[in-house]
Amino acid sequence: MPPPQWNNEAVYWPEDGVENLEGYATGGYHPTYINDEFSNGRYRVVHKLGYGSYSTVWLAHDRKESRYVALKIMIADVSERSVESKILQHLQRGGDLTHPGRKYISSLHDQFSFKGPNGHHMCLVSEVAGCSVAESKENSPRFMFSLDIARAIAAQVTMGPAYMHSLGVGHGAPPIQSCAPAHAIIPMNLIIVPSDQVVNCRVKITDFGSSSFFFGKEPLELHTPTALLPPEAFFQEPPITPAADIWTLGCTLYDILGERPLSETWADDPDDVIGEMRPKLFLEENGSWNPNFNRIQTPEFRPLDRRLWQMGRGETPQICEFQEMEMASFKRLLEGMLAYEPLERVSAREAMESDFMLKWARPALLRLEG
Repeated sequence: MPPPQWNNEAVYWPEDGVENLEGYATGGYHPTYINDEFSNGRYRVVHKLGYGSYSTVWLAHDRKESRYVALKIMIADVSERSVESKILQHLQRGGDLTHPGRKYISSLHDQFSFKGPNGHHMCLVSEVAGCSVAESKENSPRFMFSLDIARAIAAQVTMGPAYMHSLGVGHGAPPIQSCAPAHAIIPMNLIIVPSDQVVNCRVKITDFGSSSFFFGKEPLELHTPTALLPPEAFFQEPPITPAADIWTLGCTLYDILGERPLSETWADDPDDVIGEMRPKLFLEENGSWNPNFNRIQTPEFRPLDRRLWQMGRGETPQICEFQEMEMASFKRLLEGMLAYEPLERVSAREAMESDFMLKWARPALLRLEG
């Protein structure tokens, strides 16, 4: 019998690390190439920085100012209704100039619009940042920052939203994943620093796109990852209140200071996240369990006390990197930020001025900055 014959067939292989290429259609992404020029030749594209569902981001050289900048080119369908530039201008021009969180907000250098084959696009020009906090963690063998670096990052991502909230702006997205290109060029990774090698941890909060809002004009839904959504996003009628930011920030602080996320989900399943909330959701008024509780097949619930010991900093008081007083202070902060009722959560300012921030996080930041 003759050996089987091999046939060469075209096999679909999904692109990894690039945006959905089917988004290059009317109303979608603008096809951008290296060396493309924008705004009458002022900006020349040098490389790709990142991408998102509603934009691509490019490293460009600003010939007028002789510096490198980030160009965020929005898809045509959202360019006209986006409030991102208004929010950034509002944050730059208003507020208390001495507020400690002001310097952690990304600045808007320029903006312009242009017409391309897929429609009119808004382009925002901002300073160039490094990798996201999440990328830094993912590229470390331990998936953790050194303790003082983690404290300093926690201080910055708390003070930034406190400044935003003082001006009536909600972020609506996790601070550690802020990033935002056109043909399939893999985003450059030259500036990804593993968390165990981070020395300069200056943070900039970016991406005030689809999730950000002005107070009083809250969105009907959030574009926040499922594991970071507050309870009201699953059960409450819209709109979402600014307290949703506090819940997401609380989850983010746990992630920054430890190894693993506060809530983990398989395939972004909301049931996994809701299951973690069950002590409040499935208790009767008399304190007994709801009869339907036993029908729910979810992993064993982990109380906050246990989760704090499972952060990767040591599971007993003898070996834990956190001292007892710091651990207790951090627990109180999380309890205030992760209250089930939005009205019961602490404000962003209260979080910024909490015992944990004043005694541990902000002093660590001052040591690194000084």
